[in-house]
Parts: sequence; structure tokens; C-alpha cells
Amino acid sequence: MLSRHIQLFRAEPRILAFGASSAFLSSPGQTFFIALFVAPIAASLSYSSAEMGGIYLAATLTSASLLPAVGHWIDRVDLRLYVTIVLAGLAAACLSASMVENGLMLFASFLFLRMCGQGLMTHIQATSVARYFVNRRGLALSITAMGLPLAIAVTPNLAAFLISEIGWRAAYASVGVFLIAVALPWLLWLTRHQSRFTTPLARAAGASAPRVLDGLKIVATTRYFWLALPILIYMPFTATALTFHIVPIGEAQGWPGGLIATGFTLMAVGDLCGLIVSGFIVDRLTARRMVPLMNLPLFVGIAVMGSSSSTLALITFFICLGLSSGLVQTTFGSVWAEVYGIARLGTVRSFAAMLMVAGTAAGPAVLGLALDSGLSIATIATGFVALGLAAALLAAFGVSQKVALPAEDIV
Repeated sequence: MLSRHIQLFRAEPRILAFGASSAFLSSPGQTFFIALFVAPIAASLSYSSAEMGGIYLAATLTSASLLPAVGHWIDRVDLRLYVTIVLAGLAAACLSASMVENGLMLFASFLFLRMCGQGLMTHIQATSVARYFVNRRGLALSITAMGLPLAIAVTPNLAAFLISEIGWRAAYASVGVFLIAVALPWLLWLTRHQSRFTTPLARAAGASAPRVLDGLKIVATTRYFWLALPILIYMPFTATALTFHIVPIGEAQGWPGGLIATGFTLMAVGDLCGLIVSGFIVDRLTARRMVPLMNLPLFVGIAVMGSSSSTLALITFFICLGLSSGLVQTTFGSVWAEVYGIARLGTVRSFAAMLMVAGTAAGPAVLGLALDSGLSIATIATGFVALGLAAALLAAFGVSQKVALPAEDIV
């Protein structure tokens, strides 16, 4: 199976390396990276955990609301210019984070870290690759998405080392300098002489450039989008909620802390396995048909976690969570190109991403209320599985829905 990944990489090494690098370079704005700086920042500013969490939540929701406005420009400008602006913004956010002195500066730093890193760098990876590849889109996206689990394995350890050696301010500043001095030249070199990849889709004579409101109108008025949306939100909502509260869940189930830490490693392995198989599945089954099925491993993992307190139950949960994560990343990257074409792919994907990020932010709050109310883990797990199955059923109804596109968008 891996031989086809290798074969495709040999055929398009620069483009696939660009996509994987973009996913990897989103890490300065990802929660797993920022989390290592939260405690030292809080200590420096004398903020409580609740205050830090509130600022982070507000910044994440604000960044999500801005994604459609900034994400659609990838449909209109050369990719080299777009990635330069985004990476410069991410570097500036890192430098800003290294100099925070109050809550307003922290909010602004978090906002641009989340928008440029977690939002737009992954947006660049998925949109540019999905736009370029057609017949092997799923396989290509499964390769480039591997940049994120690689970042999870590498960058938190690097951040911890830098913080311990030079302090948190110098650590974030050094990341910003690296992005401009090393990462940006690397990405620009990868896209050199790749005009078919970097140039936005040509418009018909006299046709206007794609506008964000026109793209959102097309999406908002199609039945398919609203039928598929619940299952697309389900994964970030559920996965974030369960991992955020995994310690109290583990205490309720009697799982030792060391085992929980090992579980995250197993999740990364499952994620990688999910990415490897997802490309073949999506290219054969189509992403539209895959959408109702992509969370099936997660349903199994949650059901097992809720029905047993054994060590095997925790291991099963984390592996299944990783498998679904890999399936979702490739499917989410492919489905919008399949359904809405590539002319407005950046607009459509950024709008969907905005709603998914909102689900990510809401998940921990909802589960926290459920835990505080005294609901058992079994009851919570049952509720999550029931919601997931209902969302999958809606998505299954959407498979047959036809989407009418403007004539100029059909390519």
C-alpha cells in the first residue's frame, strides 16, 4: 500500500513536500504547541488558568469567524504570494507572543497564531493540493496531511527544550525568526517553476473574480452542505472534548496517568494509519460516500471506553480516535472539491473550517457541564455515539443530493 504513496511522491516531490511542510508549519498556532507556553505566560502575567482559557477561547472563536474573509483569497491570488503573507503573519504572531505584557496583547497574539497557524497553514495545505490533484486527490491529501502528526511528534519536545534553555519569550521569538529565515524560503523554493500549482484557476473572458459572498451563498443554499455539516463538526467537537477532559474521565474509569500519556502516542500511530488507508478509500469510494463512514472507528472507540474500565478499553479508544482523525483529514480535504468544484474551493473550505473550529471550541465546555452534573462515563459515551450515528445518517441522505453550480465554476 505504501508503494503507491512513494510512487506519487516521486512523481510530484515538490508539491507534496510543500503540502506536508505547510501542515507541519501550522504547529506554532496549534493547541498542542501553544499549551506548552500557557503556564509560563500565565505566571509572567499573573493570570489564572480560567483567565488564560477565556482569552484563548475568545481568540480561537474570533479567528474562526475571520477564516472565510481571509481564506477565500487563495482562490484569487498566486499561491506564492498567499503563503508569503500567511507565514509572515504567523511569524509576526510568534514575535508578538514573545513580547506580551497584558491581556490585550495576549488576545491579539493568540488570535493571529490560531488564524495564521491552525487555520490558514492547514488551509493552504488542503486547498492547494486538492485543487491541483484530481484522479489521485485522496492519496495526495493523505500524504501531505502526514505533516501534522509529524509536527505533533516533534515540535512539542522542541518547544519544551527551548523554553527550558532560553526561556519562553526567546523561544517563541526564535520560532518567528525561523519561519521567516528558513521556512518561507523553503516553501518558495518548493513552488519555484510550478506555475500550474501556484496560479489560481483561470476565469472565462469577462467573468469576475470569485467573491467570498457569492461562494458562501452557493454553499448556504445547497442541501448537501447542511446535511453533511453535523458529521463534519462531530469529530472536532467530540475529539477535542474527550481529549481535553481525558484526565477526569481516566480518574472515573480508574486509568493511571502514565497510561493516558501513552494513549496519545497510540493516537498518533492510529492517525498515521488512518491517513495511509484513507487516500485509497477516498479515491475509490469518493469523499462524498466516505463522509457518513469516516467516524465509524471513533464510534467504536467511544462505545468501548464507555462500556469498560479495562486498560484495553483506553488503548482501543485512542487508536480508534487516531484512525478516524486520519480518515477525516483526507475526506474533509477532498469532499468540497468533489461537490463544489475547485473554482471557489478556498471559500467553501474556509467557511466549513470556521464552523468546525467553533465546534472545537464548544466541545470542552459541553462535556465539562456533563461531567459536573454527575453523569456517568457510560451515559456520556452513549450520548456521543447516538449523536454521531444521527449525524452520519443525515450525511448518508446527503450523498444523493445534487449541487447546481454557476456555469463559470464548472471546470
